[in-house]
Amino acid sequence: MKKIKLLFLIALLPVMVYSQGVEIVPFGGYMFGGSVKYYEGKTNIQDGANYGVSLLVPVETIMDVEINYTRMDSKASFSPYAGYPLLEYRETTLGTNYFQIGAIKKIMPPGSKVQPFGSFSLGATWFSSSDMSDVWRFSVTAGLGVKIMVSERVGIMLRGRLMMPMNFAGASFYFGTGGSGLSMNSYISPFQGDFNGGLIFKLGD
Repeated sequence: MKKIKLLFLIALLPVMVYSQGVEIVPFGGYMFGGSVKYYEGKTNIQDGANYGVSLLVPVETIMDVEINYTRMDSKASFSPYAGYPLLEYRETTLGTNYFQIGAIKKIMPPGSKVQPFGSFSLGATWFSSSDMSDVWRFSVTAGLGVKIMVSERVGIMLRGRLMMPMNFAGASFYFGTGGSGLSMNSYISPFQGDFNGGLIFKLGD
């Protein structure tokens, strides 16, 4: 919990610096959970609905800083390979949380009601469950989307993203096997993605 509070404090710094033209974008969508391969078996993370919020802070005429939080509640299941008869199929609830800071680059000039854009961000992903240890991973996202302003203050934002938690040497995604005494290490994190849509609320001048 302390890590989450620290991330939010860091994320709010750009908002404190830029007070005009900030956009708040609550959104919902559908997320692809992906899978993780281990030496002993494979974990599948179920697809599901996701939701979150973005803060867009203008720093240039065609670029915004984006602060984003995304969450999906689903299930993860582990299926052992045939060569590991002592392991059993297991299933657990799983919360997938993305904390990201990045940039949105608009393609059309300022003032256009329809603004296609590309986005890229860096941050952390937190996998949480009551049945296993929490896992934190460095992650990146990349996306394409469009903003459609229906008035000066309100609009719609549609986007698709690739979402990629990453492992490094010595790190692993852990999924416990109960009393077997084994752990499963992986250097392949789940390759995820989503499609979402939200409402844009523009603040300030």
